[in-house]
Parts: sequence; structure tokens; C-alpha cells
Amino acid sequence: MDEKEIIIDTSFGGYTFVGAQYGRFTPQGETQERDYYNMFVLSPFASGGNNHTVGLRAEKLRCMSNDVWNGLKPGDKLLINFDRFGRVQAVDLVE
Repeated sequence: MDEKEIIIDTSFGGYTFVGAQYGRFTPQGETQERDYYNMFVLSPFASGGNNHTVGLRAEKLRCMSNDVWNGLKPGDKLLINFDRFGRVQAVDLVE
């Protein structure tokens, strides 16, 4: 991905893609390597009750594969579909 300036729409209620990472690691106590796929996004805070927030939250989301972010550019607005384990399984671009 090329570096570029992005404009973040703080009024957008979904996720904003900012980057991704993938590779292999060996979990502690195991000998078999595993693949990992992570997507980094900005999202609005959920507030209510005694929770008072300002700005956006930066999140690392686990993904099922690197196909999830194929073709995405930093700054793209997304709706994200998660599997039952909380991993990103698909994204939809929001115009």
C-alpha cells in the first residue's frame, strides 16, 4: 500500500480501514506455526451510562484471511461482517 493522506469522516458510524498485517507465528507451548491476519480500523466509541468518550477508537481486528482486505485503501469506509468467533469474514465498501 502506498502512503498517502487520508481524510477521516468522524460522523461515519462504521469502520474506516487504515491498514493490515499478516504472517506466521508459533503459539507458546506449541511447535506448529499458524497464519495470522489482522486488519486495523478506526471506529466510533459506544457511549452511554457512565461512559463518556470523544473521538475515534483504533482497533485491531482478527480476519479469516488476507482476502478480506484485498483491494482496500486506507481511508475506505466499511461495513464489516464477523463470524461466530469474532473474526472478520467479509467487508462491504460504503460510498
